[in-house]
Amino acid sequence: MKEIYDWERWFRELAKKIADGNEKDLVEKAKKVEWDQKKPALLEYGDENIDPFSFFYFLAQRKMASKQRKLVYQSVREVFDISFNFPQTDVEDNFIFPAPPLSAKALFHNGKHPYHPKLLWRLFKQAVQGVSKIDPENFQRALDIPNVGVAKLTQCLFLINPRSFFPVDQSSETVKEDTKQIEKFGLEKYKEILEKSKQDFPKCYFYEINTVRYLLLKKEIKPTKNFFQVSTKAYGERKEDFWSDFEEHNWVYTGGPESKEITYPLTKSKRGDIILVRTGLTKGRAIGIVFQNDYREIDDLHKEGRIHVLWLNKSEENLRGWNAIRGFSWVNDNTVEVFRTVEVFRNMDEYKPTFDWIDKYANETNSHENGKIAHPEKNKNEKHPLNQILFGPPGTSKTWTTVDYAMAIIEGKSVESFESRNRNDLTEQFNALKDAGQIAMVTFHQNYTYEDFIEGIRPVLTNDQQKADEVENEIKYKIISGIFREIVKRAEDNSEQNYVLIIDEINRGNIAKIFGEIITLIEDSRRLGERDETSVTLPYSKDRFDVPNNLYIIGTMNTADRSIALLDTALRRRFEFVEMMPNSNHPKIKDDIEGVNCRKLLECINKRIRYLHDREHQIGHTYFLESNISGMDGLTNTFQKKVIPLLQEYFYDNWEKIDLVLNKNGFIKEVNWDSDLFPSSDLVDTGHKIYELLPGNDKKWNDPDSYKKIYQPRSKSKQEQQDDQAD
Repeated sequence: MKEIYDWERWFRELAKKIADGNEKDLVEKAKKVEWDQKKPALLEYGDENIDPFSFFYFLAQRKMASKQRKLVYQSVREVFDISFNFPQTDVEDNFIFPAPPLSAKALFHNGKHPYHPKLLWRLFKQAVQGVSKIDPENFQRALDIPNVGVAKLTQCLFLINPRSFFPVDQSSETVKEDTKQIEKFGLEKYKEILEKSKQDFPKCYFYEINTVRYLLLKKEIKPTKNFFQVSTKAYGERKEDFWSDFEEHNWVYTGGPESKEITYPLTKSKRGDIILVRTGLTKGRAIGIVFQNDYREIDDLHKEGRIHVLWLNKSEENLRGWNAIRGFSWVNDNTVEVFRTVEVFRNMDEYKPTFDWIDKYANETNSHENGKIAHPEKNKNEKHPLNQILFGPPGTSKTWTTVDYAMAIIEGKSVESFESRNRNDLTEQFNALKDAGQIAMVTFHQNYTYEDFIEGIRPVLTNDQQKADEVENEIKYKIISGIFREIVKRAEDNSEQNYVLIIDEINRGNIAKIFGEIITLIEDSRRLGERDETSVTLPYSKDRFDVPNNLYIIGTMNTADRSIALLDTALRRRFEFVEMMPNSNHPKIKDDIEGVNCRKLLECINKRIRYLHDREHQIGHTYFLESNISGMDGLTNTFQKKVIPLLQEYFYDNWEKIDLVLNKNGFIKEVNWDSDLFPSSDLVDTGHKIYELLPGNDKKWNDPDSYKKIYQPRSKSKQEQQDDQAD
C-alpha cells in the first residue's frame, strides 16, 4: 500500500528541482506543461509573476478530476524530468493531499504587486529546506497577501515539503482556534501546532498524520479496541528482521503457510483495528491502524498476503514485561495466554499518546467470544444519507417521522431503534435540541426565497419613534443570515456533533430560487473536507460559504401536491428518497368501532383510488388512528372534514368517481333535474348526471352500516341483475 504516499515523493522531488533552478527556468517549463486549459490562470499575469507557490497550488488543483490529473501530472513529470511516477490510478486513496476546488482561486497573488513573487520565491526556497529555515517575517508577509490566509499558505507549504509542514485546514480538529492563533502570533504559533501534532503521532511524518486525520474526519476509518500483535521476524525467530519492509510499504505480514501461521487469526482483523508491532519479546517497533486486509480465508492463506496499515506511532521502545511469542495473534488487556501485550505497550511512555488517541476515538470496547471478534452493534455508528426526502400521500406520518430520523442522526443510531421509544420523552429531547440550535425546522412555500434561506438585505427597524422621526428620510439596511446559513455556521463551529435541518413541504418552494448556487454545495462529494470540496462567494456579504459534512438535511414532500417525476431535477439528483405509503394495518388503527373495521375501510378506499387515479393520491393512515377516531363521532368527523375534502381535491369534484371510491355507500346521491330547466339546445347534455353530498346532519353519517358498505361486497340492484342475465 505504499502507493498511498507516492504523491509525497513526487511533490518533494519537484520542489527540489524548482528550488535548484531559477525563476526563468520555472517560467519556461510552466509554459511547456500540457495544462487542461488553453490559457491557464497561472500564465495570465505575465512571466515575471509566475511564482512557485502559485505553481504548486494550481498543480494540486488539477487532482480534482482523474482525466485532468493523468494529463497534467504526466506532463509535469516529463517537463521537469521527475524520476518518481505519479500514481496513474483512479483509486482516490492515493491522492490524499490538499487541493483547492476547481472553482477556487489557486494563485497566490494577482500580479499587481511586483514584490509578491520575489517574497514567495524566498519563502519557497526556505520551505524546501524545512520549517527551521523559515524566516518569520517572510511567513507573515506571505500570510498578509490578500486571499491567501492560514489554510492556503500552510496547505501549500505542506505540498512543498510534506515532511516538515502540516496543513491547518479542515483536517485539523481545532482549525478555527489554530487559525486565529497563527494570524495573531505568526510562525511561532505555527511551529507550536506542528510540535503538538508530532506529539500525538510520535516518529510519524506529517503526511502520514494528515492522512490519518483526513480519513478520520471523513469517517472512513475509526479506531476500535480490537488489538493484534505481530513480529517483524515474519518467517520466524531465526530469520531476518523485516521492519524496514513493514515501515516502507505500510503493511505487516507473517510468512504465510510456509511459517505455519494458519492457526493465527490473519483474516480476522478489520479496518480500524490496532496492530502492535514488536521485534522479539522485548522490543516495540510501532503501532498501526488497519486500513485493508489482503489475507483470504484460512484455507487459502497465501504467501503474499498483507495487512495494510497506517502508522500511528513508529517509536522504538524496550518493552518491560512479558510479551507474546506467537507471530500474529489477537490480544487484549486480560488475555493471559499472550502475556498482557496491550498492557505492556500501554505502559511505555512513547506509546501512551497513541493509546490516548485510540481511547478518544475508539468505539465501545469489543469483546472476544469463542475465538471470534465481536464488533460493535451496527446501529452504534449507523450511517445516514446527508440529504434525504420522506415522500408520500398526505397523512402518512412524514413530518412526525422526521423526529425519529433527526434523533437517529444525532445519536448515530438506526431509525428503527427509535420506534419503541416513549414519544413524549423523544419529543422533549427533540425540542431541547431545537432550542440548542442542533436541529432546525423550516417550511417551504411559494413565497419563500433565497434571502429567507441563505442571506438577504433587510431594513433596520427601530422601536424608538423619536429616533425614527429624526431620520424620517433615512433608511438603513442590514445583511441578515437565513436559517440555512445559521445552522451551517453552528455545524462548522462544532464538527464533533451532527446537525439536522428539516425542510417541511420541500416541494412547495421554488428550489432554484431558494437554493441558488448553494444547491451544488450540499452534494456529498462537494461538502467541506471532501475531495471535491467546493465553496462559493455569497452575493450580499461576499463571504466564502461552504457546507460541512456534519450537517444533514431531511425534507418532506406531499405527493398529492406534486409528483416526484415533476420535482426539480437538481434536487432529485442530490437527495435520497424514502417512500412513506399508507399502512392500513397500522397497530393504532381500530378494527372495531361499532362494528366498523377501519383497517379494511382504509384499504378498500386506497385500492379504488389507485385504480381511478394513482398511488400518489391515497389517503394516509394517520387520519384513522385511534387518537383521531375513538368512536363513531370521530369517524364521522374524519370523513366529513378530512376524507371527503381530499377526495374532492383528488378528483376535481368529479362526484361520480368519488361515489365509486365509496362503493356507492349512500353518502353521495344522484339529483334529478328538471327537464324543463333549459330550452332545447345542443349545448345541453340530457344525459348529464348531477350528484350531491348528503347534509352534515343526515343520519347516514353516523350509521355504521354506511361505512361497512365501503368495504363489503355491494348487493346488486334489480336492474343490474337483469342486465347480467341479459348478457
